[in-house]
Amino acid sequence: MTKKNPSADQPLKGIALAILATLLFAFLNSMTKHVSQVYPMVMILWFRYLFFGGYGLAVGLKYHKKRAFSSLVPILQITRALLLLAEIGVYVFAFRHLPLAEISAISGAGPIVTMAMSALILREVITVRQWLIVVLGFVGICIIVKPGFASFDPWMLIPLFGTVLWGLYQVLTRLVSQYDGAERTTLFTGTIGFVILCTILPFYWLPVDLDWLGKFSVLAILGVAGHSTLIKALAIAPASLLQPFSYVNIVWAVLFGWLFFNTIPEITTFIGSAIIIFSGIYVFKLKQKGAA
Repeated sequence: MTKKNPSADQPLKGIALAILATLLFAFLNSMTKHVSQVYPMVMILWFRYLFFGGYGLAVGLKYHKKRAFSSLVPILQITRALLLLAEIGVYVFAFRHLPLAEISAISGAGPIVTMAMSALILREVITVRQWLIVVLGFVGICIIVKPGFASFDPWMLIPLFGTVLWGLYQVLTRLVSQYDGAERTTLFTGTIGFVILCTILPFYWLPVDLDWLGKFSVLAILGVAGHSTLIKALAIAPASLLQPFSYVNIVWAVLFGWLFFNTIPEITTFIGSAIIIFSGIYVFKLKQKGAA
């Protein structure tokens, strides 16, 4: 295989971009939940990828001209693009049936999946202490979700599946970015999903007035901004370092659920979230001290 050309790691900048991505995704999830009550999943995905595909194509052509689609790892690029499309579809479906806070809590299992995959696929070093702290974060998730209790909702298995897809997608994004760079990776992510959605959109299309068109546009722009920011973060920092900071999304989900949907989480949600946030911050401190 052709020799890799990895970007120099910039941990602090990568962390800042990852946190910004969680905020953008939180706005995106709120808008998605609102729109999903009226329109089918395929239409939501198509509008998101209409902007994302156009943006990816523009960025790829700007930096790589005629060689924009000339990837060193085309199979990995196609695979990760399909994973993202499936993951977004699963979460859009989940947003129709579950509150934002619960979905975000379940998606908090992502770091466990991603760290395991980072060790197996990317050969990143994951120490025992780092594993224990991430497990502590998972304990916080269990406090929120309350599996095995009467309040457990089977619908929660849907975002759990989406979390597995998301973890694998992030690891593959880190891997392909070492070969192709953020611009070409963004190009493949947007265009492949858009082409697939165009083939099935006619079977799901519903009329859209001007007001809803504006909402679809906002949703699409947030999607482009969020994924592009995350791709850049994963290109300059290890996936195992960035994963704990995805827990910040829980804070946004609780806040936005209250502001936009008038849903106030139970006390267990706050307790679990505090544990999860602590575990993420502690992993970062271990990295800083070189102990992890």
